[in-house]
Amino acid sequence: MNTILCRSSSVLLALLGALLLSRAALAQQPPKAPGFPDAPGKETLLAKCFQCHSAGMWMDHRQDRRGWESVLYRMVGRGALWTEEDIKAMADYLAAVYGRKPQ
Repeated sequence: MNTILCRSSSVLLALLGALLLSRAALAQQPPKAPGFPDAPGKETLLAKCFQCHSAGMWMDHRQDRRGWESVLYRMVGRGALWTEEDIKAMADYLAAVYGRKPQ
């Protein structure tokens, strides 16, 4: 009887430990930005633009790729330190996700 109780306690402690470890791992994952579907360029945009801007900034804006590229170069003029590859990736993403809708 004592052996069964000891094994049950060990199993319970193991399950509790696994639960705590899984919760800790989930807590360390970066939060998902609402309204930003997965697509090439998303991670670059989140890493570069969220340093100064909130997620809501893009929700109401609709531009074609050239318009988004212009906005990005304006940010470079204001001090953003981005490479040409960063700008291309972000402009492609924004045009695909927040592009101007055909009328």
